[in-house]
Amino acid sequence: MEFEDYTKFICASDDFENADTVIFGIPYDGTTSFKAGARFGPKAIREASWGLETYSPILKRDLIDCSFCDMQDIFIYGTQEETFERIYKTSKEILKSKKIPIMFGGEHSVTYPVVRAIKDVYDDFVLLHFDAHCDLRDEYLGNRLSHACVIRRCYELTKDIYQFGIRSGDQEEWEFAENTKLSMELMGKEDVKEIKDLNKPIYITIDIDVLDPAYAPGTGTPEPCGFSTKELLNSLYNLKEVSDRIVGFDVVEVSPHYDIGGITSIAAAKIVRELILMILL
Repeated sequence: MEFEDYTKFICASDDFENADTVIFGIPYDGTTSFKAGARFGPKAIREASWGLETYSPILKRDLIDCSFCDMQDIFIYGTQEETFERIYKTSKEILKSKKIPIMFGGEHSVTYPVVRAIKDVYDDFVLLHFDAHCDLRDEYLGNRLSHACVIRRCYELTKDIYQFGIRSGDQEEWEFAENTKLSMELMGKEDVKEIKDLNKPIYITIDIDVLDPAYAPGTGTPEPCGFSTKELLNSLYNLKEVSDRIVGFDVVEVSPHYDIGGITSIAAAKIVRELILMILL
């Protein structure tokens, strides 16, 4: 007898050994500074995925033809540093097994230990960051591992950082952003050409609040003047040209308690579907 497992992402039915990509969730929002609830994001993204078709008419590929698994959520306990160490070790184990990690947040701080693992395995790499916020503070509320500091910490691991959709941050962050490739617009073909010329592995982190609150109200720090879901997906489709260099990605900051009709969760699930299909083309 076979039964659907709605606690996993749609079609993520392979075991770890046979999977090319590995999904895992990090239900953590311990440094959230405005509206908490991103800890429930991984569950919401998985549940929303079952409302999608498995086929992408844009990419002309079907999830049923892909080999990926969902290991569900990392157990959260102890201090932030202890939690981050478990995330780091899990990510590194996936990478050393020659598989592509796909992480569901959780708040954005949890991207940092995944990127640490990317650094250990690949050494030199490019980070693509889609967000409403700079996330470049050196510390926030006394915490250097805050969600508001995640890209600043990642800058200590790679200087090749491209930030897209950014429209919020304090003065010090905007001044520090002169060290990164920051754009208030989404990624275009010229950006991808520049990224391709670097000829390095690529990790992608997507904070769902890069979308306008009209399209993603279910997030802890909504920021007006953002983008539609279609605009973001069309931007991400430009990565087809470098899809073979993508070594992992995450979607973070989905906070379902503030959602309306599940539109934020379903947007996140569709972004995940399209990126999986792009990577496995």
